[in-house]
Amino acid sequence: MGLCYEIRHAYQGDRQESENDYGEKIYSLNYYWPEIIFLYAVLEDFILYSRMSCCYLQQEGIEKQFLNKEIIEERKERLPDDAAYVEYFRSLIKNALGRTIDEKKFKRLITYFDYKFDYSGTLRKMIFVDYCTQWVDIQNVKYLKRAPEKRRSYLATIAEKIIYDNYDYKYLRHDLLEYEKELKTPYYEIELEGMQYPDKIEW
Repeated sequence: MGLCYEIRHAYQGDRQESENDYGEKIYSLNYYWPEIIFLYAVLEDFILYSRMSCCYLQQEGIEKQFLNKEIIEERKERLPDDAAYVEYFRSLIKNALGRTIDEKKFKRLITYFDYKFDYSGTLRKMIFVDYCTQWVDIQNVKYLKRAPEKRRSYLATIAEKIIYDNYDYKYLRHDLLEYEKELKTPYYEIELEGMQYPDKIEW
């Protein structure tokens, strides 16, 4: 939703404005690469769930959330098109990432993305149900703290940490759940050391 908000304001000319070689206006915005990669990964789940019985439109009692059943049927009918738009958006992210990082690193990163398990049967891809988004904030901050000319070489490493299952995330999640019990605060509201964004960002 945060990215949708930024895109809407960029479209309205509230962010950055420039011109192309033909003098036409171009509207754009700055956004965090690690967060974009997270969206690429997690939106795959949206597409999968939209085709399954666990989709919210298929849930019992869903009619109570809408004023009339026609809206439910309209959304069900539109869902395949919505999923296609999301898949197109993911393709744009994938293409942009391929132009940003080293070609060999990109191929290694993407080759097994469509497979949840590696050849040994070990889970590879991150599980995004009840995901601790503090992990994405930490990767954003690490990325921003590097000099702009050094970020590109580091991006593939960050992408692997976000897309694929790893022990660092598991330790973070374990600690957050422990803090949740201790502080009696939902884990997603806990701010950890390393999540503080720079006051000024050099893009």
